[in-house]
Amino acid sequence: MKAKNSIGEADWATYFRFRTVQVSSVEKEPDVPTAFALSQNYPNPFNPATTIRFSVPQAGRVAIKVYDVLGQEQATLVDDTYAPGVYTVSWNAGRVASGVYFCRMTAGEFAATKRMLLVR
Repeated sequence: MKAKNSIGEADWATYFRFRTVQVSSVEKEPDVPTAFALSQNYPNPFNPATTIRFSVPQAGRVAIKVYDVLGQEQATLVDDTYAPGVYTVSWNAGRVASGVYFCRMTAGEFAATKRMLLVR
């Protein structure tokens, strides 16, 4: 056997026998999440933009808002009806001061909050 890639070629291997395995089935994970979820933003700390991932298991209204440490709303990132699935939203914090912020997701009975750190 001999390997070849963009860097170059390897020498011929001393082994001349190998066995391949045939895949009999592949299971696909469901595309629809089983629970509401708000993931930690990334990157964190960030400057000036960050991405937030959230999961919606059933159709319904979802709101994601950003608050400062005093509890004052700084941004509404999401406020709409979503079908089941996994989504991402970005926040560009170019107009707010460095510091700690909280991302809060509400959807029906579900509520979750994540801490975010903006560093300039």
